[in-house]
Amino acid sequence: GKNFVYWNGIRAEVVISEPELVKEVLKNSENVFPKAKPSFYVSKLLGNGLATIDGEKWVKHRKLTNYAFHGESLKNMTPAVIASVETMLEKWKGKEGKEIEVYQEFRLLTSEVISRTAFGSSYSEGEKIFAMLNKLSIIMSRNFFNTEIPLISKLWKPADLLESERLANEIQDCVMKIVKKREDRVVNGEADSFGNDFLGLLVNAYHDLDDKNRLSKEDLVAECKTFYVAGQETVNGLLAWIVLLLAIHKDWQEKARREVIEVFGNQNPDSDGISKLKIVSKLLTIPNCMVIS
Repeated sequence: GKNFVYWNGIRAEVVISEPELVKEVLKNSENVFPKAKPSFYVSKLLGNGLATIDGEKWVKHRKLTNYAFHGESLKNMTPAVIASVETMLEKWKGKEGKEIEVYQEFRLLTSEVISRTAFGSSYSEGEKIFAMLNKLSIIMSRNFFNTEIPLISKLWKPADLLESERLANEIQDCVMKIVKKREDRVVNGEADSFGNDFLGLLVNAYHDLDDKNRLSKEDLVAECKTFYVAGQETVNGLLAWIVLLLAIHKDWQEKARREVIEVFGNQNPDSDGISKLKIVSKLLTIPNCMVIS
């Protein structure tokens, strides 16, 4: 559609759809398009993570994230992803002939994959964090267009605000317990480092002796929350869209199946073979654009 203006409380916001204007905003080389200050509820959900920060702090955090998802790091994640998918498919075998709520199944799958690959833990460890983040996102959604009145908010806190503070504190406690396990393994001589996964890199930065590179506890927790939320919701939505589109367009479903069998046969996928999947890559790209938009 056309570009338009709408009001978010007392703040006017412009929505643009023209590709060249979008490119200009995303490029933002002179920092003329700063990110909007997050609302109270957004800050409780994501903290000062990549999605909400700007400037030099954003550069520092982005560098950490880029390293965690370097090509070689992604290759090392493949076995953990396969193990999680196999667990899901094994469960599906027991439901043959029954209806499956795939969106919820993919939510569990993405949660498990994120826990294993980024935090080196099982889904059971991250389950409580995911549940609390989901509650926070629901609270944020229903308060998204509410306008805060400074004086009143200091004198009286609504139930949603109090609940958000409680959830944010509990999430921080849960994340720091996982961090403490990493630290204890190094202290006890069970491991030589904090690890090379996403959490390991964050913990390394948390203990960095250089003030310029060091992450605070709040920053560490914020990046964990951002990854839990963004990593799960985007991939979960992507997988659900793919299944829906393949159910509608069965010819493409058959093409994709044939390609996978040609490349892998009856073997599990590997990183080298995945790069050869041209049709599957197209199927991943199209719904991904829809999810992002």
